[in-house]
Amino acid sequence: MSVELPEIVAAALSRHPCAGVRWVAYSGGLDSSVLLHILARLRLPVRAIHVHHGLSANADAWQEHCVSTAESLGIPIEVRRVAVDSGDGGLEQGARRARYHVFAELLQPGDQLLLAQHGDDQAETFLLRLLRGSGALGLAAMAESRQLECEGGSTATLLRPLLGTGRDQLESYARAEGLSWIEDESNRDLSLERNFLRARVLPPLRERWPVRERVARAASNLREAADLLQDLGDVDLLACDRREERFGESIDLKLLCQLPPRRRKNLLRTWLTRLGGDMPAAVHLEEALDQAMAAAEDSELAVSLVGRVVRRYRNRLYLTPQLPQALATGDWSWRGDRTLLLPQGWELRPGAAWPAGDYRVHFRRGGERAQPLGRAHSQRLKKLLQETGLEPWLRDRVPLVYRADAPESLLAVGDLFRCEEGLPDALEWRYCGLPTAI
Repeated sequence: MSVELPEIVAAALSRHPCAGVRWVAYSGGLDSSVLLHILARLRLPVRAIHVHHGLSANADAWQEHCVSTAESLGIPIEVRRVAVDSGDGGLEQGARRARYHVFAELLQPGDQLLLAQHGDDQAETFLLRLLRGSGALGLAAMAESRQLECEGGSTATLLRPLLGTGRDQLESYARAEGLSWIEDESNRDLSLERNFLRARVLPPLRERWPVRERVARAASNLREAADLLQDLGDVDLLACDRREERFGESIDLKLLCQLPPRRRKNLLRTWLTRLGGDMPAAVHLEEALDQAMAAAEDSELAVSLVGRVVRRYRNRLYLTPQLPQALATGDWSWRGDRTLLLPQGWELRPGAAWPAGDYRVHFRRGGERAQPLGRAHSQRLKKLLQETGLEPWLRDRVPLVYRADAPESLLAVGDLFRCEEGLPDALEWRYCGLPTAI
């Protein structure tokens, strides 16, 4: 067994070569401890990343264990602390989103992230999605390898080299090699769906059927069907005028309405997948689509869906990241000669021709007026933002640029318009993603 597992991992790495840095997600549990040890044994250059969720009283001790173990194997390790939001999908889903936000920040184009999920995890995922009413794409469960979106729209690769193995094999390897690992006390909490399935449902099934092998075969067959559905979804996304927006993406709602209901759902599933989202339960996906189709054109629709938000504006359907509920306040000094990092994941970039100087920047506070170039009179900023077509959910987040010595003289409203002659149109206001480290 000690020989077999390294060969399995080496074969997976050979099938999926890496052009950049290989990272291994290292929680300190049995699975990731075995994978880390195998990678060290194979003498492959790799770096470890440990995500500190702060959900257990033992989290600091787990971090110390992981750092000590990685260092003893000669593997560099990074630790990132995150804040977990359980508001959309519960604690497990919130922790997963926080981890993947760290991965998206950390990985660079061409990098590879190794996860230690195995065949028993695959069986659990398949059954959980079956019980939640997932379609073919969800029941295809976890792929051995897939693309992972990074910050700035680039992609890395996610690889699960142990997906063809079982927990019993990993435990045999760990005991033979004398490894120590962390036992997360939350794994005993049977109120969590996966733990209940693992402890109460799967054992009697395994007494009668080779569950892991049967699920692997079914998932493989379903993945072929899911790939065909995604091909159709990509065709429909293109036909519905999918386009990148300042914040997320959008499609033409009228064109979407021309599709049969089953293809609308398939389009939304494909869209979520292409943006790196999880598979929603069928009922949640249908509810989001129904609300979007029924909402008034000028409604403030915002339906949360597995870490994304479905919105509607001016006959377009948007799929955006989540926005923090509380709007950041403040007043920021800016020299105008480098990028200004704004709260909640936004930034303001000057072009090469933007003049350096002393500026003050803040978000809307209410009651502002502006006089864009070419206008004879000033108007309420609220009305001007409506004219520009800026989406309603972004209007309180657009940066207003003033001269520091003239705090009432508005120079520019993000990159939407300027209010003073002689200023080059060379600002860029963009979303770069929320930081997860705390």
